[in-house]
Amino acid sequence: MKNLMKFFIVMLFASMPLRADIHTDLQNLLAQSNTLNNELESFTFYQDSSCMKMKTLNQSIEDNTLNVKNITETMSSFTVTDADLDSMSDLSYLVQNMSVESIRLSMELNTITNTAELFEYSAGLSAMLQLSQDIGAMADRILEMSNRILIMADNIGLMSDRIITTQVIQSQNLALTQSSILLTQQNMVLLSDSLSTIVYNLTLGQIIDNAEVLSNVMNETNLNSDNMQIELTSIQIQTVALLGTTTNLLDLLVTNSAKMSHYINADTLIMLGDLSVIYSSLGVSLESYANTIEQVAPLTDTVILSDATATMLQVAKDIGVMSDRMMEMTNNIYIMADNIGLMSDNIVTTQNIQMTNVALTESSLLTSQSITITVIKNFGL
Repeated sequence: MKNLMKFFIVMLFASMPLRADIHTDLQNLLAQSNTLNNELESFTFYQDSSCMKMKTLNQSIEDNTLNVKNITETMSSFTVTDADLDSMSDLSYLVQNMSVESIRLSMELNTITNTAELFEYSAGLSAMLQLSQDIGAMADRILEMSNRILIMADNIGLMSDRIITTQVIQSQNLALTQSSILLTQQNMVLLSDSLSTIVYNLTLGQIIDNAEVLSNVMNETNLNSDNMQIELTSIQIQTVALLGTTTNLLDLLVTNSAKMSHYINADTLIMLGDLSVIYSSLGVSLESYANTIEQVAPLTDTVILSDATATMLQVAKDIGVMSDRMMEMTNNIYIMADNIGLMSDNIVTTQNIQMTNVALTESSLLTSQSITITVIKNFGL
C-alpha cells in the first residue's frame, strides 16, 4: 500500500509543471530584458521592413511585461538576496534605457527624407506610440514586482538598507522613464501635427511615372488621317486618369492643410519640379499634334476630323488643369510650411523651374488650341 501511495505521489509531482524559484525567475527575466534592450539599441528605421521588425519587438516587450506580471502574481514568501535586488535595479535601468532609445527613434523618424522609406513612415508613427506605451507598461509592472518582493520577503529586517537603496534607485529610474516616454509621445504628436510632405511623395512618384509614360507615348505616336481619332482617344483616357490622380492628391493636401502645417521634404520639391518639366513636354507634344492634324485635315474624313479636334481640345484642357493643380499643390505646401526658412534655397529653385515650365506649357497649349480652332473653322466642324 505504501509503495502504491509513493507511486501516486511521484506521478503527481511528475505531472505538475516545473517552475523555477523566484531567484532564477529574476535572473531569466533580467536576461530577457537585456536582450530586448540590445535589440532596441540596434534598431533603426533606416532598414528594410523596419515597421514589421518594430512590431515584432513591441510584441516581445509585451510578452516580457506579461511574464513580469505572472511572476509577481504567483510570488510566494522567500528569502531575498543581494542578487535579487541587483536584478531589480538592473531591470529598472534597462527599462529607463529603453525609454531613452524611444526618444532616439522618435527623432530618427522625423529625419526620414528618402522616398524609398515612405512605406514605413505612416506605420512608424503608430509603432512608436505603441513602443512608448509598452515600455511604460513594463516599467509599471517592474515597480509592482519590486513592491511585491518587499511584501513577500521574509528577511526584510536584515535587508532593510539594501531594499531602501533599491527602492530609491527604482523611483528615480521610473521618473526618468516616464519623462522619456512623455517626450517620445510629444515628438510623435508634433510630427503628426506638422505633417512631413514625404507622405505625398509616393503618389507624386506614381503621377510622374504615369506622366512620363504618357509623354513617351505622345512622342512616339505619329498621327495620320487614319489613326488620329483612335490614338487621340487613347491619349485622352490616359490624360483623364492622370488628372484624376493629380486632383485627388491636391484634395488630400488641402484637407491636411486645414488641420496641420507641413514640414517640407526636399524630395517633394524635386518631384514637383520634375513634374512641371513633364507637363511642359506634354504641351509641346500636343502642339506637334495640332500641326499634324492641320496638315492632314484635307485628307481626313469629316467625322474623324470632327472627333479628333474635339478630343484635342479636351486633352489640352486636361493638361492645362493638371498644370494648375500642380501649382496649387506647391503653393499650399509653401503657405503651410513650418520649415520654409531651412528650405528657402530649394524652394526658390523649384519655383524658378515651375514658372519657366508652366509658361512653356501654357504657350504650347494656347498654340494647340488656336490651331485646332482654326481647323474647326476652316472645315466647318
